[in-house]
Amino acid sequence: MDNVFKLFVINPGSTSTRVAYYENEKEIHSKKLVHPTEIIARFKEINDQFEMREKMVEDYIDELGLTKLDAIVSRGGGGRPLHCGGYGITPLMVEECARAPWPHASNLGVMISAKLMERFGVPGYIYDAPLADDFSEYAKVSGLPELPTQRGAGHPLNEKAAGWTISRKLGGSYEDYNFIICHLGGGITVNAHEKGKITDSHINAFSPERAGALPMIGFTKMCFSGRWTLDSCIKRQMGNGGLVAYLGTSDIIEIERRITDGDKEAEFYFEAMIYQIAKDIGGMATVMNGDVDRVILTGEIANSKRLTDSLTRRVEFIAPVEIVPGAVEMKALVEGVLRMLRGEEPIKDYDTEQA
Repeated sequence: MDNVFKLFVINPGSTSTRVAYYENEKEIHSKKLVHPTEIIARFKEINDQFEMREKMVEDYIDELGLTKLDAIVSRGGGGRPLHCGGYGITPLMVEECARAPWPHASNLGVMISAKLMERFGVPGYIYDAPLADDFSEYAKVSGLPELPTQRGAGHPLNEKAAGWTISRKLGGSYEDYNFIICHLGGGITVNAHEKGKITDSHINAFSPERAGALPMIGFTKMCFSGRWTLDSCIKRQMGNGGLVAYLGTSDIIEIERRITDGDKEAEFYFEAMIYQIAKDIGGMATVMNGDVDRVILTGEIANSKRLTDSLTRRVEFIAPVEIVPGAVEMKALVEGVLRMLRGEEPIKDYDTEQA
C-alpha cells in the first residue's frame, strides 16, 4: 500500500493567504484567508505582515485540529535566483527570504513554514519558486556589467502546470514540447518553455497592477526628481502601476463592464495592454527560432474571453493558442513535492545550489 503523505500547504498572495490540508493528491480542506486592502495598508513593508498572517494560519490549523503532518509545503523562495524544481526549506532560505531584494508576499510562506516545521517537527519544501528559471546564458545579459539582468520567470509554478495540462492533451509529456506560456494575472509574464526548461522570460507588458518595462531615461529622471522615495518608487511599479494607474482599478470584470457601457478610455488601455502582451509573445517566438508547438494563456484573467479572443487574434500566426484559465498553484505545489517525497525527482539543496 502506498504511503499517505499528510501535507499542509501555504500560498500567500498580495491580499490573501491560501491554505490547505492534503493527503497525497487529495485535498481534504482548504481556505482563503483574506487580508482586506485597508488592513494591508497599515503595514509599511511586506515583512511587517508576517505576524498577522502567521497567526491566521496557526488559527486555521487549530480550527482543523491538525496534530500530525509529514511535511509543510509553501510557495516562495524568492531570496535569490534558483533552478526550477523543489528545495528543502533551510534557515538560510528563511533568512534570505526575509531580506529579499525584491520583496514578494510568497516569501512570507517560507517564513511561516519555518514556524510550522518547528511546531510539527517535520521538513518543509518549496517548488518552482517565483525566481526560478533555467535561463540561457544570453538571457542573463542586462546591457550593463554592473547590473545583472532581472532573473526569474515570475510564475513558473502555474505556467508549468498549464504546460503539463496541454502536454497531456497532445498525448505527450511536458518535456516533449516547446511552448510560449503567458501567465495573465495581477502581474503578467511571457516565458519560453523549451523541452521542459524555462529558458527566457519577458516581464515587459504592463498588467492590471504593474507598470512593466518603462522608458529608462524618463524613469531615472523621475527617481531623482525628489517626488518619489525608494518605497514609493517600487510601489508605483509593483501594485500601483498598469491599469490601476490609468483607470483607477485593476478589476478586469469592472473594466470590461465599463467598456461595454461605452467607456473609450477603458477600452483603449485594455487593448494597449493586450498589444504589449502580444509583442512579448512575438519576441519570445524569435528566442525559440519560431519552433513553437503551442502558445498557452493561463492565469486568473485568462477567464476574460474579451482579452483572450483579442490576444489570440494577434498571436495565432505563431502557433495554435490554448487557454488554461485560472491558477492551480496549490495542486502544482502538492504534485511537485509528492514527486520528491516518492523519490521520483531530487530534493535540491538551497544552501549549495546556485542558478
